[in-house]
Amino acid sequence: MVTKTQPIAPGSMLTVQDIQAYYLDNPFPLGSVDAIMPLEQTLQDSWKTVSNASYMLNEAADPLSLNSKIPVAGREGFKTVMGDLATFGKGREMTAEDFERYEALKMAFATTKNPGVAQQLLDFHGNDLAYLRLAMQSERTYLTYALLSSACSIEMVAANSPYMQSLAAATYPVSVWQKDNVSTTWSNAAALILDDIATVKATMEGYGKFISKIKINQTWFNHVRNNTQVQKYCATLVQSLTSTQSAPTLEQINGMMATYFDTDIQFEVVKDRITRAIADGTKTTANPFADGVVVFTAATQVGRFVWKPIYIDDPLRETYESFFLVGNYKNVDPSYSKIYVKGKGFPVVDTYADNFYLKADAVAW
Repeated sequence: MVTKTQPIAPGSMLTVQDIQAYYLDNPFPLGSVDAIMPLEQTLQDSWKTVSNASYMLNEAADPLSLNSKIPVAGREGFKTVMGDLATFGKGREMTAEDFERYEALKMAFATTKNPGVAQQLLDFHGNDLAYLRLAMQSERTYLTYALLSSACSIEMVAANSPYMQSLAAATYPVSVWQKDNVSTTWSNAAALILDDIATVKATMEGYGKFISKIKINQTWFNHVRNNTQVQKYCATLVQSLTSTQSAPTLEQINGMMATYFDTDIQFEVVKDRITRAIADGTKTTANPFADGVVVFTAATQVGRFVWKPIYIDDPLRETYESFFLVGNYKNVDPSYSKIYVKGKGFPVVDTYADNFYLKADAVAW
């Protein structure tokens, strides 16, 4: 097995054991997307939502008369939504010039057994393996947050998904009452953010729903931190007496919210930054959770990222890491090698009928 101090096996093509050993030695840390939409494997080429009736308010059982049938409760406002899985991937190549450098490193290690050279050999392929794994995780993260923060309606076009633009738009039947916009944008420090949250809370309770999590991106959470009303209720006694205020932390705001609303309502901040290339090769870096959008949910988890294994054509050069396939192949004439990843999957928002989607920028949906 390859370890952190042992160079990758001889030859200019990675073996399956090399790939598996590298990922075993370098595990990928879990992120917020793993809590919001954990991975779930399927054997189908499509996905569909599952019932989310558990997110209703406390609804009592029905009284029964002697020998009567037990009444069946309907799933209000819930319809099964289905769609296709998307295929996406990325690759890194090694040309003749790269081969020469790699062979020189191998010769240097064979001669000196220098640990520094061994690390260079590991990094030669390891950096590519790390890059490709991050690319797949980033696409999963982008799709997850882009879908959720668009009120579960995302269109695959060249501007956001150049290699998936043939897919039909994913549009859930979100009810009209579940979407609204504030009258004063939260970017205005004078906005009454706590009042807006109270309005959403009352609306959801009127439909038999409840909220405990408020999902928002980092930029717009900063507006919450700098909000006058929020700072007022987060202020300590000393701050109140001296008329000094500072931007409270996430923990301070969530602590204040629990007292203010007399229930455990917490902000969940999406801090991810994803770089994506559009059709013309231009790269943009942004938070995958849309600006000016706040999503109210009953729990942290709102669904699953459903994925299907891709058929492995050659077990000697292809293997699996997490939800995607990793492979490597070599061409002798001309000298060329490619490390690649490919996966098939898509996020599924099971709680779409239990969420509330608020435009905090005061712009209507």
